[in-house]
Amino acid sequence: MATTLVSMCIRAVAQNMDVLEKRISDLPASLLKDLLPHLNMFYLDRIEKTALLKRVSTSLQFAWAAKWRDLNRTWRCKLKFMQPEENWKQKCLESLFHMVLFRKAQVQNILSNLSDYAVLSMSAKHVQVLSLTLAARGGCRLASEELGPILSVLEGRVRCLRLFDAVALLQHGNTDVLFVLHRLLDHGSVTEVVLKRTPDCSLFSWITSRCRGPYWNDPQASATTDSRDASCNDDRWAEEGPSAPKCPRLDLYRDDNKLCSKFSPSCSINGRCGVGQIRSLDLEVRSLATVSRLLSSWLCLQSLNLYGTQPLWEDDVAGFVESLRKLFLNPHCSLRDLSMGNVCGQNILADLLTAGSKLHSLSLDINLPRDNRIKAGQNLQFRQDTEFSLEKLSLKSTAGQAVQNLPAVLQHAPNLSSLHVTGIHHAHLLLHALSESNPLLKVLILEDINLTNCHQEIIHLLENSILEELSLKDCRLLEKCREKKDFLVPFVVAVRGLCSLHSLSLSQNRLATSAIEIADLFLGDCPSKITKLDLSSNFILPADLLEFGQRVQIYRPAQRLTLDLRFNPLDRDLKVKSQALKMLLPFCNILTDDWDSRSTMADHVSVM
Repeated sequence: MATTLVSMCIRAVAQNMDVLEKRISDLPASLLKDLLPHLNMFYLDRIEKTALLKRVSTSLQFAWAAKWRDLNRTWRCKLKFMQPEENWKQKCLESLFHMVLFRKAQVQNILSNLSDYAVLSMSAKHVQVLSLTLAARGGCRLASEELGPILSVLEGRVRCLRLFDAVALLQHGNTDVLFVLHRLLDHGSVTEVVLKRTPDCSLFSWITSRCRGPYWNDPQASATTDSRDASCNDDRWAEEGPSAPKCPRLDLYRDDNKLCSKFSPSCSINGRCGVGQIRSLDLEVRSLATVSRLLSSWLCLQSLNLYGTQPLWEDDVAGFVESLRKLFLNPHCSLRDLSMGNVCGQNILADLLTAGSKLHSLSLDINLPRDNRIKAGQNLQFRQDTEFSLEKLSLKSTAGQAVQNLPAVLQHAPNLSSLHVTGIHHAHLLLHALSESNPLLKVLILEDINLTNCHQEIIHLLENSILEELSLKDCRLLEKCREKKDFLVPFVVAVRGLCSLHSLSLSQNRLATSAIEIADLFLGDCPSKITKLDLSSNFILPADLLEFGQRVQIYRPAQRLTLDLRFNPLDRDLKVKSQALKMLLPFCNILTDDWDSRSTMADHVSVM
């Protein structure tokens, strides 16, 4: 009866916070802790200082994580193991801002009796990424006089601007949206822009003119691009192709000062508006033609991500490579990170690095057709003194195609510290090149690569590296082993000897019973220093996990381990599973699929 009465009182307080908020500091910490899950986000934010003073910050984090789960029903992770770097409050309030701005129906179920303006005012200061869509004319609302103060707050907070379906969003000369973009880009703090469905060429040029930076008037910078701008300003050419419908010509965007004075005369100084700087650009394109025409002028751009909605063929890529070369010839070039998706070609990796040798990070998703439409590339021989600045490289290739010239590139990238490769052939050449040419490599992620015949190369790499993170996911490690111990025993010994390694993933390798051998990582006087072990999707049965747990219990790892056991058939014997988890809990934070285990193991088990 007492518990029921307390619960009723807590619900009553939560429902009448508008009256009782000022008395909340009188509650003892234990009752405040129980109250937090019943509050809506508005009042959860308002009583945060009181919660922190009463030292219930952990409960506050869980309350915000629960709100995030409720907002995102498709979020499978539920209340996962609380990562300190996750700012659940910020994620919740940013999401709430968008829901209210676009007037989504479910908002009324979350925040009753509160005006849109009150909620937008409270949540705006937590918006770091602002997304604008065609739905409900949310962007147009921000241009209204009523929401002017909200827009001012966003100017100081938003770092990334995302435009979904930019073609529809900006068509017909939508000056409301243009004004909002101008305020955020030129008066605000936005440095990152994401464009889904790139708009017509002239408007695209207006947006990306913020990529030029302060050196644009430098004769060396402008000489190579004036003619490109002239051709781009002709609406006979559009990003969507020559046959696509043309958007009407826009005049207002030509003069940002007129645009600004039309809506907010006081926002510019002396009738002049500044020009923002876009440092990061994420584009979804059908071709690279427009980007290639403008690229050499983007001097302040530091990061560029391009994804083709249809395959980007070699001829298209060739024009981009040439523009990239001209960009890097300019001493004011700032580009360091490049990512390209859905590109087709054999020599793309080498061509891009040759044109942009100062790139620090390169990511390529190469989609080679199965009908041999791409001619085999040539094996390149770089000059002996060639040295790329590359530190991070990510390559994904479909259908198991080899990425031509990858070993040669690795030989000329001595500063490489991170490599992620998916779906290529000839892995033994890759592993050999890494052992010989990349002594600074710290992160190696190999995925969907057949390493069945590369056991010796793996061991050799482990014995001659300073790796801190190793992931061999879906690499068929034991596929041809008559005795699985023949590889696992020397592999475990080599990992134990690599003192720098703190993260190991063997996900999707059908380890099954062999997972027991992995526990020997913590055997002996010099155990592994690993603090994160991923054994997910390995057909590990409860009996296997029990024996694994028994060994861990005997070895008693000195450092607490995060152990990922998701997507294993552990529910086939719940009793044995429970025994195994209890053995592991003193030494591990465990990630499992079992949502129900949170009630009894919440302090140690991460429920996914």
